[in-house]
Amino acid sequence: MEVNFLSNSTKVKQMAEAIRLAISQGEFKEGQMLPSINQISTNYNVARDTAFKAFQELKTSGVIESAPTKGYYVASSVNNILVLLDIFSPYKNDLYNALTRNVSPNNRLDLYFHHYNEDHFNSVIKNSIGRYNKYLVMNLRNDKFSEVLSIIDKSRLLLLDFGKFDKDGYAYVCQGFDTTLYDCLKSGLKLFKKYEKINFMFPLNSEHPRGGIHYFHQFCAENRIKSELVERHVRESDFVKGQAYLIVSHTDLIEAIKTCRNKGLKLGTDVGIVTFNDAPMLEIIENGISTISTDFKQMGVQAARFINNNERVQLYIPTRLIVRGSL
Repeated sequence: MEVNFLSNSTKVKQMAEAIRLAISQGEFKEGQMLPSINQISTNYNVARDTAFKAFQELKTSGVIESAPTKGYYVASSVNNILVLLDIFSPYKNDLYNALTRNVSPNNRLDLYFHHYNEDHFNSVIKNSIGRYNKYLVMNLRNDKFSEVLSIIDKSRLLLLDFGKFDKDGYAYVCQGFDTTLYDCLKSGLKLFKKYEKINFMFPLNSEHPRGGIHYFHQFCAENRIKSELVERHVRESDFVKGQAYLIVSHTDLIEAIKTCRNKGLKLGTDVGIVTFNDAPMLEIIENGISTISTDFKQMGVQAARFINNNERVQLYIPTRLIVRGSL
């Protein structure tokens, strides 16, 4: 077991983390006695109190136990889990919270975000090899598998959220973006028919998968509703009485709501608004904002199954239209 103390954390936490990592890598097996407090103190040149507090931290988290007159031993195997998401958002927070609530105590999660930066994404993956037992990763793009992921043992990798590519041999918990958009729009047909035109507000720099654009136009054509794809951020002039708007960006959504207020346009009556990816705030803004969303909490629950039970989960979480006052 190696410990290189750094200045960005306490020696207690670094000592505990080194022991935890050694256990997860099999250096200390379940039920095996650990070095004594005196041995830790001598071998790593730390105070006995530091070693004691490190053991207590691990005992509190259930990683180790102690026996009178014998010392400390490994209570159960510890798994280090890499969770690499795209960006922080309320709905990704729902996923992560559901994951942490359902994962067993002997798993330690390290959370990173790649922000769609390919160099950062590749660096995180390459630097993680050998340090983690399982990998939960949101790919860079929906339509192309990131080749760097091929260096991870397939049995250890769970693909999250994005996945319109060959996933044979991989575990995955994903949402649909293409035909599922058509199905969601169709489920709200009576409401959409209130409007003479539907505008899909889809900025060119958005990372939202573009596969659903075709199905948006197909839905509108089949139901004789005018459609327009607007590939930029919203403008005040975009909002016209009698039209509906699918808005990809939550930042654009806020601007749209402010614009409608300023123009005296009532949501759900004068204009219709639907956004993507549900969040708690959307239930209370105005009279509620309608969304097209998957259940990110369920995505977290299914990811926990992969970690806890080594289940090869292969699942698409249903996407649905959640109707609120804005439509």
